[in-house]
Amino acid sequence: MYVDLSAYAKGLGVDEVAELLEAGGIENYLVEIGGEIKLHGVDAGGDQWAVAIETPSGDRRTAGRIVSLSDKAMATSGDYRNFFEYEGQRYSHTIDPRTGRPTRHGLASVTVIADRAALADALATALLVLGPDEGLALARREGIAAYFQVRSADGFAEQETPAFQAATGQ
Repeated sequence: MYVDLSAYAKGLGVDEVAELLEAGGIENYLVEIGGEIKLHGVDAGGDQWAVAIETPSGDRRTAGRIVSLSDKAMATSGDYRNFFEYEGQRYSHTIDPRTGRPTRHGLASVTVIADRAALADALATALLVLGPDEGLALARREGIAAYFQVRSADGFAEQETPAFQAATGQ
């Protein structure tokens, strides 16, 4: 048996580092491990932290959206870095446990904002597995702050939950 904890481990690591900083009296910080982040307090200018959500592109890194956050965690799961194509079919590194096969839908990435990075990390992965329809429906029903980037003929279609809009003030 093989158990891969990568859908949770980076977020958990971020939370552990954040707890150490707080225990040491650090009031303002941004902790990032592999793209999962936890933000507390304010940046050097006294403002909320400005963080980018990457546009899913396999060939270059582009900030697609900037959000301002404080005292929150954010994680993104996507299929745009770790994949391969075979006979015209894209195969993601993300496995759907319902089928035991790579996910096969147009959802390229999901970003989740939560109080803890481990929760944001796990939820982003779960919503990515569920796909653009089931994942968005679940996120809306459960009040999850989630932002979806779905492949379309014109690039990417963006969808977000009301909780995401509230968390980002947009």
